Amino acid sequence: MLKVITLTGPSGSGKSTAIRYFLNNAKKKFFPKVIAKYSTRLKRNEDGFEIKAGYHTLPENCDLVYEQYGVRYGLVLQEIYDSLSKGESPIVILNDVRAVEDIRSLLNGLVKSIFIYRSDPNIKQTKSLAKKRGIDIVEADRRHQKAMAIYRIYIENIHLFDHVIINRYTRRELSTQVKKIVSSIKFDKHWPLQRK
Repeated sequence: MLKVITLTGPSGSGKSTAIRYFLNNAKKKFFPKVIAKYSTRLKRNEDGFEIKAGYHTLPENCDLVYEQYGVRYGLVLQEIYDSLSKGESPIVILNDVRAVEDIRSLLNGLVKSIFIYRSDPNIKQTKSLAKKRGIDIVEADRRHQKAMAIYRIYIENIHLFDHVIINRYTRRELSTQVKKIVSSIKFDKHWPLQRK
């Protein structure tokens, strides 16, 4: 059976690196495809292919929308359905518990939700990371508050997540954890949307 993979974790937890490892683990029955979310926040230098930022308003076809700290994020569910119909496993970053709940409810059993844990929120580490990324002190404080909120939300909603990736050590260990998750996904050759 195909799976939609959702990744949740604060800024700097390793979500983008984890996505690269999922993409590197493509194999005979696992075809990962990143589905970008749209955002009204400003574009950042470190933005990757997993987000399309800088929108004044979200595109009208965004049908899974959430807001955090005055910034709106949206997904086009049709992009996920199209990816599944091609036999791919869509991967999306979702840092909102309601959005994780919504996508799990909509796709009933097709979702693997993963939380990425690096460390408890630490203001010094957040400011250091922000400085490396060219982010001002006000934004660093905002990201720290957001990280603390995400961890609280995770603890209160642990039942929503199928896996926790511990990203505290080496990239090799992160890669190994991603491989184990990919190996745990059951692939049904009779699934009607499976790529031939």
